[in-house]
Amino acid sequence: MFKVLTLPQTFDSRSLREALWAEGIGHQITHDADASPGVDEVKQVLWLADPEKLPIVVAMLERHSNGEPLRDADSATTRSYGVKSTGLWPLVRQTPLTWLVGLACCLTVLAQYSLGQAAVFQWLAIVPFELIDPQHIRPETLSATLSGEWWRLWSPSLMHFGVLHLVFNLLWLWVFGRQIEAIDGPWRFALVLLISGIAANLAQYAVGSVLFGGLSGIDFAVIGYVFMAARRRPGLGYQIQRSLMIFMLIYLVLCMTPLSSAIGLGAIANEAHLGGLLSGLVLGFLLPRRTRRQAAKR
Repeated sequence: MFKVLTLPQTFDSRSLREALWAEGIGHQITHDADASPGVDEVKQVLWLADPEKLPIVVAMLERHSNGEPLRDADSATTRSYGVKSTGLWPLVRQTPLTWLVGLACCLTVLAQYSLGQAAVFQWLAIVPFELIDPQHIRPETLSATLSGEWWRLWSPSLMHFGVLHLVFNLLWLWVFGRQIEAIDGPWRFALVLLISGIAANLAQYAVGSVLFGGLSGIDFAVIGYVFMAARRRPGLGYQIQRSLMIFMLIYLVLCMTPLSSAIGLGAIANEAHLGGLLSGLVLGFLLPRRTRRQAAKR
């Protein structure tokens, strides 16, 4: 990483980070104290994996100082997008797969409310099952899924048990999934979604569960991926606080204890969470791109 700029502590760097992610520019922002004699001020320091990208960053900051969007459709920094950096559509163009997965989950939950959960679950559950009565089902074995209904290995990730469950899961996907798609690209993000979703669902099925669902297994995977990638490939610009990872691990362990029911968390797919987290850590170790400098050393 190369130290290229210092920014005032009062500068809101969120929009700059999002613009750099959208351009695929590996970066990191740290907070350092000014070492000048008699000066006790903390400033934000911008580090770039590739210092040749500095002119793009300077152009962005100049536009910001003029009250213009950081990324303009007519500038060299956004030729590949061809749209202005304001409104909802540019965000969709930057990370389309993240939005597509979120939309699919929303439509699935809408179908659950309009068609009934039983009808949707019969189509998307990890294995086919027969509804005997409102309280009992007769599930088939996993071989029924593997014999042709392959989508069932991943489709439980689309189902959610209520709006709050959906919103909570989409929040984590938005915060961390977008980073993966913006930095490593949509194809690698799709691979993370596919592998971690299947791993989480199979882990939950392995303990005898059939009617389970939600993105939480994938959420744990993208958090694990970003955590691992931020440490193994710091030049790529992944951002995650160590304290957040500790919190998620505490939450994971808490949900495996009787205390989770005592505080009203209800039934939780713990094995799916664990399977997703482990797959995300492994993928975060293997998949992130090397920086140009790292590639040159090999």
